[in-house]
Amino acid sequence: MQTFARSIALAGLLGLTAGFAHAADTTINVLYANDRTTAEAHEEIKTRFEAENPGIKISFLAPADSYETATQNLLRGALIGDLPDVVFQGQNLIRSLVDRNLAVPLNSFIEADGGAEKLGYDAGMLRIGTLKDRYYAIPFAVSTPLVYVNLDLVKAAGVDPDHFPTNWADMVALGKKLNDPAKGVTGFYFQWDVTGNWMFQSLDFSYGGQMLSADEKTATLDSPAGMKTLETLESFAKAGMPNLPSAQARPAFAAGKIAIFGDSSSNLGKATTMIGKNFQFRTYPFPLPSADAKLPAGGNAAVMLTKDAEKQKAVWKYIKFATGPIGQTIMARHTGYLPSNNIAIQTADLLGDYYASQPNCQTSIKQIPILTGWYAFPGPNGLKIIDVIKNHLEAVVMGKKTATETASAMNRDVQALLP
Repeated sequence: MQTFARSIALAGLLGLTAGFAHAADTTINVLYANDRTTAEAHEEIKTRFEAENPGIKISFLAPADSYETATQNLLRGALIGDLPDVVFQGQNLIRSLVDRNLAVPLNSFIEADGGAEKLGYDAGMLRIGTLKDRYYAIPFAVSTPLVYVNLDLVKAAGVDPDHFPTNWADMVALGKKLNDPAKGVTGFYFQWDVTGNWMFQSLDFSYGGQMLSADEKTATLDSPAGMKTLETLESFAKAGMPNLPSAQARPAFAAGKIAIFGDSSSNLGKATTMIGKNFQFRTYPFPLPSADAKLPAGGNAAVMLTKDAEKQKAVWKYIKFATGPIGQTIMARHTGYLPSNNIAIQTADLLGDYYASQPNCQTSIKQIPILTGWYAFPGPNGLKIIDVIKNHLEAVVMGKKTATETASAMNRDVQALLP
């Protein structure tokens, strides 16, 4: 009986101890979007992080289907005090969190750990998440626009891959030659509908354009650069380009059904895996018709939202790990996104040797010097402006409106929504 009693007491103590251990755990709620490209990376980072930090648990919320949806969820959550601790926010929508005082500045955390350089953060990349002279976000996954080419289809048409066209007009002309309805092959497709008007901005910035005037009071979508952008989209439509959503276009390229494909580098990892040895493909730089061309940095960055001082310590550990050498190596190997951590990039065992063996990744890396911010529209109508632009662009892509008709109407509609 005494032995049984002692066993019960011991079990009680063990249970109590386990309860204390469980109570000591800190759970970090994390929201991210576009799970198709980053889910595997997030899961592996979570596993590695929890193994190294046994007192911290990572809980992923249901992934949002886009950065815009994630933002809408956050703004609704803020009204009732129900926000995740961390969000991996689209680069162009960080501003929406900062303007509403939801994002927590990270300067003090970075300084306490020896500064950005010691942590390996690339200065140029870090500027992406800098607003009002403060670091509000650490880039997690950065993308650039690329041109993906099915070399088997191009070679079969007698084109030398080493002398591939460098401008849109010649690419579209080649695409028309590569169209093969009998085999279900589309010669050319431009992924115009990527979240946040990103590919549209890529075209506009490559022509030297901008979304708004420097004081952000006047829409400039009908500028000469804006007109060239819309005329380029119109030329795609006139060449017979179908209107495919991302969910269809990317698998179609991987299946060998699109010959020339303008898309984000974020799809590179998934495309490489899906294509395997089925056919050869190569990435080419995004055409840059203007001497002052820029390209918007796509992707997302880690933003701290929790205002709890104690939890912030754990959240910073997680952000630091995800954007540090190990986290960035995991992210880059799973996806086509660029890392923001120089230690990961320069260390042979992490990404140094990996990038040297991946020529398709080099295309995106070479575009880093001309990267600029993914533009975020000011004011409470920022998300609505994105939708307005998308609707106008779709009319052009589907051949319902001309570039000339669209330029003034789109500019007027955006102007009406500015603060």
